[in-house]
Amino acid sequence: MRTARRALVAALLALSFALAAAGPAAAELGPIELVSKGAGQPADSASSPDLSADGRYLAFRGVIGGFDGIFLKDLTTGDTLRVVGVSAYDPNVSQLRATAPSISADGRYVSFTTQARLDPANDLAASSADVYVADLAGPVPSYELASARDGCDPATASPCGLTYAGVGSGSDASARVALSADGRKVVFVTTAESDLAGPGTPRLQVAVRDLDADTTTLVSVERDPETGAMTGKPVAGGALLEANAEPFLLRGAAISADGTTVAWLGTNLAAQVPLLPAEAKRIAEAPRPYDEPLWRRVAAGSSAPTRRIVAGDGAADPFPDMTTKNTDMNGFQGWLGVTKGINGVPQLSADGRIVALIGNPTEAANAFLVDMTPGLSRAQALRQITRETVVDPADPVGTVNALGRISLTGHVFDVALSGSGRQVAFATARQRFPLAPPNLITAPPASMGMVELYFVDLQTEAMQRLTHGLGGQDEPSFSALPNPETSAQEGLGATAPTLGGNRIAFASTASNLVAEDSNEASDVFLLADQLESGPPGGSVVPPGPAPWQKKTPWKLTLSAFSLPDGGVRIVAGVPAAGKLRTKVAAEPGSKLLAAKQLVQARASAKRGGRVAIELELPRRLRGLARTREGVYATASVSFHHAGRKVLRGRVQIRFHVHAKRAK
Repeated sequence: MRTARRALVAALLALSFALAAAGPAAAELGPIELVSKGAGQPADSASSPDLSADGRYLAFRGVIGGFDGIFLKDLTTGDTLRVVGVSAYDPNVSQLRATAPSISADGRYVSFTTQARLDPANDLAASSADVYVADLAGPVPSYELASARDGCDPATASPCGLTYAGVGSGSDASARVALSADGRKVVFVTTAESDLAGPGTPRLQVAVRDLDADTTTLVSVERDPETGAMTGKPVAGGALLEANAEPFLLRGAAISADGTTVAWLGTNLAAQVPLLPAEAKRIAEAPRPYDEPLWRRVAAGSSAPTRRIVAGDGAADPFPDMTTKNTDMNGFQGWLGVTKGINGVPQLSADGRIVALIGNPTEAANAFLVDMTPGLSRAQALRQITRETVVDPADPVGTVNALGRISLTGHVFDVALSGSGRQVAFATARQRFPLAPPNLITAPPASMGMVELYFVDLQTEAMQRLTHGLGGQDEPSFSALPNPETSAQEGLGATAPTLGGNRIAFASTASNLVAEDSNEASDVFLLADQLESGPPGGSVVPPGPAPWQKKTPWKLTLSAFSLPDGGVRIVAGVPAAGKLRTKVAAEPGSKLLAAKQLVQARASAKRGGRVAIELELPRRLRGLARTREGVYATASVSFHHAGRKVLRGRVQIRFHVHAKRAK
């Protein structure tokens, strides 16, 4: 009897320890909310969402109220701010539109890529794309060029922008992962030969811009094969996978929230990392460019090595069969290869230690997590989150065989990682998840081939399917739109997930997630644990986040905007209280060349921050602002503060009455 009681007590204790180890139950997320809207109406379209770290602010790309650009939504108040945009009816909208937003932790800064010359004094090539960072602390956004030369301050010297060889080339920043938490470091890649690290720098390089220090650091550097030291030279053949034919951003890089670490999907590995001799030979003989994710702790200085992510700390310990397989599906060699519709840019935890990846080293693209802590072997460092289910050709269930492999083993298309590295979201069309844990605690899709969004809490090892139709978990997310970019049968249900605070945002073309979705286009949606929805907001320009308490660099920043009535507003960012003086002269070649000075203006700053300077042409010249060309001019601005060096800057401006206003 005592033996039986002891066994029972032991069993109960074991059960209690097991329940304690399992952790708290997974949080219930939902309902799904449509958030890409302004003035109470859905956007014409919206995509590429990114949440601030606290989940309050959401940046996304879209078309709202006739403007095509980047928007910021305050999820507490419901207000929507246009960060940057161009008329959706502009014949050049496809070139000028801003894309790929990333947001700082507090929502103050948003980075993006555009061909629009938001800083004409430094961004000289109208046909080249460049990376900018918008500062939303003032009454109107101001813009700072991030794809700039090392050591050049755009506020005091110009031109500072990179120059590129070739039309339509430039620099790109990846969505969601290009900006550090404080918004002052930006990672970008060059898509053409440039002067990034001196004249003739090869294309496809990775660089980080420090906006406070005005430094641009080349991250993708060659390694000396004899000494193992990093040389500081750009990778001769390009550091990133060439992706001109791919619909998603395979070509891109990520920076950690603390700004210490950069990761990218690399190629030309022999120039960047150590390889085993036989492996190097197979890579060199491969019929396609070999690709593999790379990682570098840039905060450690120029001697910090570039590391292979999927090798753990064993630098020459590749993932099995990555250089030898030749699959029926793709016929490629490498980590991701030529698989279409996959966002292969690595995702980093806040400290850069944990990496989330999508890779295709076997059959279908799967999600992986890697711990980059030194001393871990590949087996210790790498964890596979999803795995394909191979359909047996001899399976007697004819319906399964008729549908084929993709309905059960579809790719993972996109992945997101929380700052802590303990939560993962990913989009996939598959139904089976054999790698328990994590354990799927919700129903799988009722229909095969639909792309749905899943969420994994690595503390509880619980996996949830987040997206479904209005009918509940039994109804799949359904998009009637054709989507040739993925292998999903009915279009892209969900993608581009982003995590912030207790919220998850994602983009989707599905039309049955919420009742008010009627635009038959991609939209941005939100799920939250205990979501507290704010009032429905209109499209306004809020004052921006609260002021930041930090040491302000002694510099002057300038941006300018043409006003509908023909005037110009200059927004000056000043480091302290002081006086501003502005002188405006006509541009060379202008009809007003004889006029050495068109306008003068003075303004005062009571404290550091943004100061608006309003300019207007003299009455006798205002008629020229109504012409098709308007009046182009240069504004020279000086900032005076007792006992400190006078700061000076210039910005190109245009006095032009907007066409509708002119009528």
